Amino acid sequence: MTQKVTVYIPCYNYASFVDRAIRSVIAQTMSDWELIIINDGSTDNTSEIVSKYRDQPKIRIVEQENKGLTISNNIALRLANGKYIIRLDADDYFDENILSILSNILDTKPEVGLVFPDYYHIDENGEIIEIVRRKKIREEVELLDLPAHGACTMIRKRCLIELKGYEEEFSCQDGYELWIKFINKFKPYNVNLPLFYYRQHPKSLTNNQEKILQNRREIKKSFVNKYHNGQRPKVLAVIPVTGKSIYSQSNPFTKLAGEPLIWYTLSEVIKAEMLDKIVLSSEDDQVINYAKQFPDIITHKRSEKLTTSTTKVENIVLEVLSNLKKTINYEIEAICILYITTPMRRSYIIDKAIDTMTIFNVDSVISIQEELSFCYFHRKFGLSPIKNNRREIRVERDAIFRENGALFLSKVDVINEGKLLGKKIGHITMLPEESIKINSDYDLWLCEKIIQDWWQRDKNQNLV
Repeated sequence: MTQKVTVYIPCYNYASFVDRAIRSVIAQTMSDWELIIINDGSTDNTSEIVSKYRDQPKIRIVEQENKGLTISNNIALRLANGKYIIRLDADDYFDENILSILSNILDTKPEVGLVFPDYYHIDENGEIIEIVRRKKIREEVELLDLPAHGACTMIRKRCLIELKGYEEEFSCQDGYELWIKFINKFKPYNVNLPLFYYRQHPKSLTNNQEKILQNRREIKKSFVNKYHNGQRPKVLAVIPVTGKSIYSQSNPFTKLAGEPLIWYTLSEVIKAEMLDKIVLSSEDDQVINYAKQFPDIITHKRSEKLTTSTTKVENIVLEVLSNLKKTINYEIEAICILYITTPMRRSYIIDKAIDTMTIFNVDSVISIQEELSFCYFHRKFGLSPIKNNRREIRVERDAIFRENGALFLSKVDVINEGKLLGKKIGHITMLPEESIKINSDYDLWLCEKIIQDWWQRDKNQNLV
C-alpha cells in the first residue's frame, strides 16, 4: 500500500527524545503518511521505547547494527512507499501541520522538487530559544549557498532516486551534500512558516562545528571532482607583505611560537592542492630573500610607486599579473589574496574557497564568521541596533557576516576592473581559532596558546 508521504526517524541513543518525535508524526493533521523508525544500533533503551509502536499499521520499525546517518538515509529511501519523503531526527519533532503544508506545495508546484520551512530552535527541555526565518528563494535570495535543514525538508522520492540517494562516504552533514547535488538539477522552494522544532543539546551534531566544516570541505571537493570533472579555475595566490607594519605585532619577522609570523602563511600556502602558482610581493629585500627559501614561491619586488602605506592591494596584484605576463606569458582565471596577519589559516581553507567558487559560479569568495552578537551603529541619540532587535527571532536576511581577512578570492576580470570583490560573492566559514588577525600582543598570545594546543593534539594523535 502506498502513502503520499514517508517520514523516517533514524535514532541512535536518543531514547529520551524519540517518543516525542514519533508522537509528533502520529499527531499530523494529514493522515496519508507512513513512518519508518530506524533504530541504528542504540545501546540505550531506544528499542524498548519504539517497540510500543510496533503494532501500529502505519509504522515500521527497523532494528540494525550501527551504520550511521547517511547509510540509514539510503535504507529509508529503499523502504519508502511514499511519493514524498522527509526525515525527522529523533531528538527533534514536527509541528502538526508540516506534512499537510509541505506536501501541498509539492502537489501544486510540479516544477519544485524540494520544500522546507522555517523552524524553532528549542533547548534540551523543549523550551523555544528562537525562531529561525529563512530568506524566500528567488524573491529574497538567488545565490543558494545556504542549504536547507536536512531534517525537515520534504523531497520528491523520484528526485532522490535520480540523484542516487546520499553519498555514504560522508558521516555527517548529509543535508549539505544532498543540497549542492539537488540545486544543480532541480528547483527548491521554501515556506516562511515555522513547522519544525530543532533541538540543541550537548549531544547534538551541530555543536561540533569543526567536524561539520571538515565534512563540508570533503563534500565540496568530491562534488567538483564528480560533477565538474575536477575542473577548477586556474588560480594564482598573491601574498602581499610589507616589511614594516603599523602594528609591530604584525611585522613579518615577529616571533610567534618560535617562528616568524610570515612562516605560517608560507608554510601553509605551499600545501594547497588547487593553486596553480604562488607569488609573494614585497618592497622589502629581507622579506623577499626569506620567501625564496620556500619551494614553488615566486618573489616579486614592488615598484617604488606601490610602496606607500595607502597602496591598494588591487594595484599590487595588477602589477604582479603584468610582470608574469611579460616574463612567462602567464594568464590565470582567478586571484587568491592571502595576508600574513592571519597566521592560523590552513591550506585546506584555500582549496575550499576554490571549490566554492567552482560550485556556485560566484565572482568572489571571502572567508567569514557569522556575528551572532547584537551589533549597533552610533547615531544621533546614541546606539541603534544594526540587526532586528527582536531577540526571540533570528532572521536570515538580518544575519551579519564578518570578514576575517584570511582569504579573498576573485576572478581576474574583477581585479582588472580595479576591484577586490565582484558583485556575486560566496563565502567560506572558518573556525574562530583559525580567524585570529594579529593586531595586538593579545592576538599573539592567543595564537601561541592555540598553536601549542594544536601541536599537543597532533602529538597525541601520532602516539595512538
